[in-house]
Amino acid sequence: MQLPNIGKPESILSILIPGTFLLFNIIIGLYFIVWTPSLGDVKEFLKESGGSLSVIVFLLLVCLGYLLGAILRLMKCDIPDNLSGFYLRHIEGNHIPKDPKDKFPYIKWLGSRCDKQYPEAKAFYDNTWGKHIQQRENLLSFLNFRKVLLISKDLNLANECYAAEALNRYLSSMFYGIFLSFLIIFFVLIKQIFSPNEELSLTLLLIELFYGGSALLIIRNYRFIRMKEVETVFAASFAVEHKCKHKCKHESN
Repeated sequence: MQLPNIGKPESILSILIPGTFLLFNIIIGLYFIVWTPSLGDVKEFLKESGGSLSVIVFLLLVCLGYLLGAILRLMKCDIPDNLSGFYLRHIEGNHIPKDPKDKFPYIKWLGSRCDKQYPEAKAFYDNTWGKHIQQRENLLSFLNFRKVLLISKDLNLANECYAAEALNRYLSSMFYGIFLSFLIIFFVLIKQIFSPNEELSLTLLLIELFYGGSALLIIRNYRFIRMKEVETVFAASFAVEHKCKHKCKHESN
């Protein structure tokens, strides 16, 4: 899908926030690597920076944050998705989907869901989504095609699908942002070994633990978030199809 325009909610959610988060960590990382401050020096630096931040500098930071966020947005979601699948399969023993070759948008898994839980949608699945099981290289194009169709049929349902995609993209971007920030703080911690400052080192270690725990939490749940996006698009497509058939039947009578 295309990058959202600036000012839209999904733009702020999935682009600006991860980009600004990474930019903040880059600035702090460079500050620590170039200098060797104490924790008190850092507090004073943040206080002075916040008090003297001009409108021009603020706008520049927002632009740089958006740029970094756009770069994070362009990074593929497959890496956190594959990591999530590996974690669920090998750590928790949760084989979802059962076929490891069933990649996003999980066409086979969606078919099994229809068989077990949504029998009323099975015929629709067989006539549309199910036909693309063997066409792995075109699955993303097919998913985007269904989203575009929803825009022309029902804007409210399309917005639901884009909200699910925005959450997916946001978590993917935040994973990359957190991972890169984790590496930055790690290098700062390595530098602190040669210039020991116990109070500052403990603070940085706590930050590392928080970043690592946050990344692990995203990985733990990312596969389910992606599946929820697919299920939302499928359910919306089925609802539109069902509504159109009901309307045509009513008009013919």
